Amino acid sequence: MSLKFKKNLVMILVVGFLGAVIGGVTWLLLFLLNLGIDFLWSFIPARIDLTFYPLMICALGGLLVGLWEKRFGPYPRELSEIMAEMKTGQKIPYNNLHIIGLAALLPLIFGGSLGPEAGLSGIIVGLCFWFSDKLKFTLTEVEEIAEIGMAATMGVIFNSPLFGFINQIEDDDSISRIPKNTRMLLYFVGILGGFGAFRFLSDHIGGGSGLGNFPAIETLGNTEWTLVIPLALVGSLLGMLYFVFKGLVKLAIRPLKDKVVVKAVLAGVILGGVGMFLPYTMFSGEHQLSELMHGWESIGVALLLVTAIVKLLITNVCLEMGWRGGHIFPVIFAGTAIGYAFAMILPIDPIFSVAVVTAALTGAILRKPLAVILLLLIMFPINAVIPMAIGAVIGGAIPIPGFPGLGEKE
Repeated sequence: MSLKFKKNLVMILVVGFLGAVIGGVTWLLLFLLNLGIDFLWSFIPARIDLTFYPLMICALGGLLVGLWEKRFGPYPRELSEIMAEMKTGQKIPYNNLHIIGLAALLPLIFGGSLGPEAGLSGIIVGLCFWFSDKLKFTLTEVEEIAEIGMAATMGVIFNSPLFGFINQIEDDDSISRIPKNTRMLLYFVGILGGFGAFRFLSDHIGGGSGLGNFPAIETLGNTEWTLVIPLALVGSLLGMLYFVFKGLVKLAIRPLKDKVVVKAVLAGVILGGVGMFLPYTMFSGEHQLSELMHGWESIGVALLLVTAIVKLLITNVCLEMGWRGGHIFPVIFAGTAIGYAFAMILPIDPIFSVAVVTAALTGAILRKPLAVILLLLIMFPINAVIPMAIGAVIGGAIPIPGFPGLGEKE
């Protein structure tokens, strides 16, 4: 048995075990998140009737988020920032994973319009360095394992192993020292290890996540195909609006640049205040999506449109003002609401409308058409593949708008 074969075998075993650990950590974070949300937003309100409860709770959440950041620093950090440090040879510490974990949970439990995916990045990379110290891997190998770990995390959170794989490699132009075939094998071993552990814990203990499933497209006729590009352009324009909101929020909070606590509390006040009138603008949108699927016709066109647009704004308010998290879940919810709104205006199949608009909006923001298609296939029926592909490609091709005063494209 050659030394190279032994090393590859060790890498496969380590990645498989690491994937299982990642699946377990992801399950635990989501389990604690659901417990916290149920306690704060179901248990207490059922016993205390306060008109301004969302405003008070979100403001309190903002205070805790701000104080936590002021005490421990801006956690969880962006994955791109962490990976950039790794490429310069810096070691990522892993003695503060509990701090990162609570920092990831706080904004989500207190109603932030955010997803959990970004909050796990620091934890996963920290675990990878812990493994590397124990097994004496080189920094380059740790970087590879960290990328595999993030692929496993994304696959687990969104219940889509292939999305986790494609999302990580679709725009990855880094030079790998691990042979391509071995690298692909490691990706799938890590993702399947994470997915298996997550499903085992979810099935036997409970918890987990999921975006729900849309029924099949019943009508796919000339009217739908005529409107596929206009609907894709609607979703793409919403994606551009998302970046405009991002720029506006950045400009608005410039005077508060160093006031960490003030920004976080203000974000909580905005979140809770808006949430009193538009409750769907709060939280990630993952659980609310099933409610939207069954009750969209009773909501009305105007409210669907307003909710979707405001949710894109509130997500940026949270992200730019210290409530750290992901944006994929809120974006999918916003695209779904807009798609249903246009289904009420136009004589088209509602699932077709939702599929195209959501794919275009998500594609415009993620800039990874193939990953978007694989992600949304978990939710949408197989006969939505071509409409989604058209939407995702058009959305991904729309340029990201620059914003005056920022000096860069956001």
